[in-house]
Formats: sequence, C-alpha cells, structure tokens
Amino acid sequence: MKDKNLRKNYIVEKYPRQWKVEKKRHDNQNYNSELIQKIKGKKNGKILEVGIGDGEPFSEELEKYGFDVYGVDLSPTHIKTVKQKYPNINATVGDAENLDFGNNFFDVVFCYRSSWYFPDLIKAISEMLRVAKVDGLVVFDIQNAQNSIHQLSLKEKKRVQKENIFKYVFFKYFKNIIKVLIKPFKSSYHIDWSFNKPIVIGMPANPDKIISFLKTKKEITFHIFGVSWDRSPSLIKLKDLTNINEFDRLVFEIFINN
Repeated sequence: MKDKNLRKNYIVEKYPRQWKVEKKRHDNQNYNSELIQKIKGKKNGKILEVGIGDGEPFSEELEKYGFDVYGVDLSPTHIKTVKQKYPNINATVGDAENLDFGNNFFDVVFCYRSSWYFPDLIKAISEMLRVAKVDGLVVFDIQNAQNSIHQLSLKEKKRVQKENIFKYVFFKYFKNIIKVLIKPFKSSYHIDWSFNKPIVIGMPANPDKIISFLKTKKEITFHIFGVSWDRSPSLIKLKDLTNINEFDRLVFEIFINN
C-alpha cells in the first residue's frame, strides 16, 4: 500500500516535470496512427482516454472526428493543460483504478502508453470494462514483463534501489553536470538535483495475469497484438501465444458482447 501511494503521489506532484521526456521516448508515429485507427472504426459516440496526459496525440486527434471525448488523469497539471488547449475535451482529474463514471457509459475506453503507471493494473482494466457499453470496445497496451528488454530494465531498477546512497548521489550529480553542459543542444533532458533515489513508477505487466483475468469474463472476446517497431504495420495479431514474449509491447483489444 505504501509503495502504491508513493507512486501515485509522485505522478501527481513531480512526474509532469519529466512528462515531455517520457512522451518523446515512447513516441512512434506509425504505432500511434494504428492505435487511433482502431478507435476511428467505431464512427462516433462517447470515448474515454484513461491516462490522458496532455491530450496528445490520441484524444486531440479523435476529437477532430466528431467523437464526444472524455479523459481522466491523476495529474491536475495535465488536466489543466488539456482544458486550456482542447476545451471540447471533457477532462477531469481521476484515478484509473476508481473511475468516476457509471456502468455502460462509453462506446470506447482506451489507455495508450500509460498502463505501466498503474499500481493495480487488473483493477484498472476491470474499471475500463465496467464503464464500457455493450457492443463497446476497450483497448490498452502494456509493457511485457516477460520480454528480455523489460526484465533487464527491472533488474537495473532493483539494483539502483539497493545501491549505497552516497555512491548513487555521486553518480547522479555527475550525470546531471553532463546534462547541464549539453542542455543547449538537447533541451529535453530531465534534471533532478534531489538526494532521493528515484521512485519506480513505471512497471511492466505480466500478460499471463491479464489473460487469466480476461478469461473469467464471459461477456467479452479479446485479441492480443504484438508490436514490431521496425515494420509497418507495427501491430501483429497473435494467433497463439507461443511467441508472445518476443514482443516488448502488447496491445489488448477487447469487445464487449451482448
């Protein structure tokens, strides 16, 4: 519970400062376009972006196609940005694990490039399913915890948490000085001068747990796509799960049946 609250508080209070860096790191135009296309096929209706961030690129693009767009984010800073830049989007501060909407409210619920920030992803998925209408669509992506890239990343994060604090601060400040020197040439670097070790807010998810949860829901059907970053289209529908761990990113597409 303590770790969960620390992660959420960090997102509310500090994470918006480094949002642009993270957003740029996860950006891929082909991938973004394919995710948007999945939703555009619904033609119209109410749609909700969970973890809307600053509204770009998904909600601001979908609003142009006549959707009644809603968005929630834990960060008041992000919601303020959305309201200022995109006044037609119904943006509110909210928790993905406790959505403040009634059952069967949205035609589409989606969460792109944000699921790894949710301490309890299964609860967030359950909430997305709850607020989606019959014949509706729920789409989200995850970082695959069983892929070697994320296994190595998680191992490094654990190493940092165990590292001697004086050693950690020394190397942190050394890296910050380098960032200051090159900042005129690359302004997107986030610089943190605090003495605290970083809070691990981004956690990849185990797809097996998500699949097991979804299989308990008799009212849905779902498909899983692996993301191949070096090809177009980047989304590869997985006919079986034998090669699921070859993909560092997975997309779940869920249809709510009658």
